[in-house]
Amino acid sequence: MRLYETVFVVNPELPLKDAQDLSEKFQDIIKKNAGEIVNTETWGKLRLAYDVHGHKEGLYFLIQFNADTELLPELERRFKYDDNVMRHAIVHLDGKKFKLRKKSDEKDKKDGSRNPRKPQTSGSGSVQNESTSANQEEGNIPENEQTKNNETTTVSENN
Repeated sequence: MRLYETVFVVNPELPLKDAQDLSEKFQDIIKKNAGEIVNTETWGKLRLAYDVHGHKEGLYFLIQFNADTELLPELERRFKYDDNVMRHAIVHLDGKKFKLRKKSDEKDKKDGSRNPRKPQTSGSGSVQNESTSANQEEGNIPENEQTKNNETTTVSENN
């Protein structure tokens, strides 16, 4: 069994109780197909990035579950044929890269300081560190060489 995560957006005109029943319906589909629910979250009504079916908002739900790959086409089909589901996504989570964490961990992460400094870019859009730019200005590094992570690579131009 693999760890999956699905996020789906429900029509905001649907009452919250009915939307939660819809979420439970999808959880039942997962359970009936030998899946195991790991985590569920109701994110509530959030603004969409763009209009979907004439709506600017949607009710968001998240379900994280363990299941075999045979379940995915069935779940995908159910999402597509339900008129109240406006958008959905199913993603396989690699347990080594993504760890499920509680909301309190996310709050601690938000409270921590972020590095506001952004890397400098040259005119071509490639990232250069300060020492590379200074060395190129002084003539220590030819213009056709760039430094990445303390490694120098030569960039050839095709004419």
